[in-house]
Amino acid sequence: MEGVIDAHTRALLTEQPGFDWTVTEFVRVVDVRLPPRVFYKHCPELAPPEGQARVMTPHGIPVHLQLLGSDPAALAANARQAVSLGAMSLDLNFGCPAKTVNRHDGGASLLRDPRRLEQAVAAVHEAVDGAIPVTAKVRLGFSDRLRALDCALAAERGGAASLVVHARTRDEGYRPPAHWEWIGRIRHALRIPVIANGDIWTLEDYWKARTLSGCPDVMLGRGALADPFLAPRIRHWQRTNERLPATDWPVRAEILTTYAALQRSTLPERVVVSLLKQWLNQMRARDPEAARRFQVLRRETRLNPFLAGLAAEDASTTASSPDRRPAAAMET
Repeated sequence: MEGVIDAHTRALLTEQPGFDWTVTEFVRVVDVRLPPRVFYKHCPELAPPEGQARVMTPHGIPVHLQLLGSDPAALAANARQAVSLGAMSLDLNFGCPAKTVNRHDGGASLLRDPRRLEQAVAAVHEAVDGAIPVTAKVRLGFSDRLRALDCALAAERGGAASLVVHARTRDEGYRPPAHWEWIGRIRHALRIPVIANGDIWTLEDYWKARTLSGCPDVMLGRGALADPFLAPRIRHWQRTNERLPATDWPVRAEILTTYAALQRSTLPERVVVSLLKQWLNQMRARDPEAARRFQVLRRETRLNPFLAGLAAEDASTTASSPDRRPAAAMET
């Protein structure tokens, strides 16, 4: 989710009831204590508005700060820095499958050695000294699932208060299927709460993941971008046993347009277009209209024509439309 889930995205995705908490993109920890500006960049919610004591989205949903690293001492130093800045929870990322991250001994690379994973969790747990909870996210292993349970138990021994498990190995990346039944094996062996993650795109996927894993809770990642109303859809079904209608294109377009209005206040337009393409790319695999819009707009580099293409009634409208600024794009 790097490069996609920022404070603006968190704010938009938590407007409707659905999420219990959110997690930031990871703060990359190497060998030094990072300055406050790095934490504020990844988690602007650390500097809440006057009168708001907790670290949360504008709609009151808690935001947990995520760290990624492998050196116990460096992780501990940055955990203490995070606490001093007001972090309310720390999550440790041992699930990132990116080759660059793994090549530099971060993310899923620690799944090769459960002892190192335990040392990393324990260092952060001891550094915060009970001031805030420490959680962790893992996969089912690096190249295979032989150490899946060992890694989960290592996180628990290190002091993790809960564990999110992505139901694939690092080498499996994001290729289906997700092995939710393996999460069930881990859940049975651990005393701490286990949260299922991976390939939850629909209400049906949510129910299958819960059933096969036995986990009462799930974490949404790409699925929440593919359908921004997935979490509200799940919450509505939990409360009423009724299904919300599918998220139609005008609603999706409005969310993307609002996102652009928020981002363009601080970022160059070409960067905003790139971010919009990333989000639209997540939508297109699960929504035919989003797929059509993506094909029309994928080479567009100007923001106003891109927004016009999102708003056009016909997806065949080309991105070479007049460079005019839709009024909605300026609303913040």
